[in-house]
Amino acid sequence: MSGDSFKTWLFQIALFSGFILACWGHHALERLSAPPPWPAEPKRIISLAPSVTETLYALGLGPQVVGVTQFCWYPPEAKAKPIVAGFSDVNYEAVVRQKPDLAVLPRDKVENRLDLERLGLSVMTLDTRSLAGLMEAINVVGRSTGHQAEAAHILDGMEESLARARARAAGQTQPRILFSVMHSYEGLGYITEINAVGRDGFFSEMIEIAGGRNVYQGALSFPRLSREAVIFLDPEVIIDIIPANENLEAVRRDWLNLSMVSAIKNNRLFFLTDEADTVPGPRFPQTLEKLSRAFHPRASDAKN
Repeated sequence: MSGDSFKTWLFQIALFSGFILACWGHHALERLSAPPPWPAEPKRIISLAPSVTETLYALGLGPQVVGVTQFCWYPPEAKAKPIVAGFSDVNYEAVVRQKPDLAVLPRDKVENRLDLERLGLSVMTLDTRSLAGLMEAINVVGRSTGHQAEAAHILDGMEESLARARARAAGQTQPRILFSVMHSYEGLGYITEINAVGRDGFFSEMIEIAGGRNVYQGALSFPRLSREAVIFLDPEVIIDIIPANENLEAVRRDWLNLSMVSAIKNNRLFFLTDEADTVPGPRFPQTLEKLSRAFHPRASDAKN
């Protein structure tokens, strides 16, 4: 898989800013004085992010979803829905064609929100950039659509997952964690640079809850680190997100060239290959469980 394809695959990680698109139909895009309110029982919903799609389906709103992005791969039923958007590019004509009564999208997609409101659509924005934001998003969508019971069930499960991870980490030493979300080796047979999790809320929170300490303490959300920087930071555990169709053994060999790094020296390199690991949605407990076991394998085994 090429570097550009890999960047696209990591759609939920906001490494790059979105593009401002020209809208179709001048008349249709006239600004309204105020956007219409959310319908109490939406019948036709447009979802503009994988995290949103997974949340809607988890709450039982899948049948009402009539449009998704090309990266909405879960649950499998979502892939059969009409595609109305990419990562930041929205096909507004395709959106209108579905006659939605509600569009749901991440809060940081400001331009998309404004364009949808200009089209006269009711818009709900969710902030899933942190665990607290994700849980509030589930609560808001459930409450606003009459699915409070489903939301409460999901949130209870999330709280239990958080409690389990914290219990495993209790009294344990915090290992230094390098969480890689993209790497580059340029066919040289070794890692030349990576993009790592920095101060991004969602992933850095999971590192902390699972009982680790992010080895990068700078100000950037997703810093690009050179091979030399990785050696200097000397993480004790390395987590690398890569696509399932990537050659795992080849990537492993590239990492093993950093034999002077503690994580490699002590065989504590772990790969996350499930797309769920990149989506800040209802399936995050699966990722948290993997991190918890990677950081504290003895504690995990003792408590299960």
